[in-house]
Amino acid sequence: MSRNEPEATGQQAPPSGAPERPAAPRPPVPAPPRADAAMSASHHLTDHADELAEIGRMPLEERAAALSAIHEELTAVLHKAEG
Repeated sequence: MSRNEPEATGQQAPPSGAPERPAAPRPPVPAPPRADAAMSASHHLTDHADELAEIGRMPLEERAAALSAIHEELTAVLHKAEG
């Protein structure tokens, strides 16, 4: 039993003297960024799609080096974006 419920002896909880206030309004949810803003922000990024398609045909050592180079570039872009 919670403290707000009346006890089982038949007593009811006394009404509070204060009128009930409506719940505080929630802050608005921010709108997602516009698609054109995201496109302009990503315009300077390198497209690695062709490189990734070619990597599957490379020998293992070259594949590892190519993937490592892509990883380093993407890591640098992420660190720059984080500030």
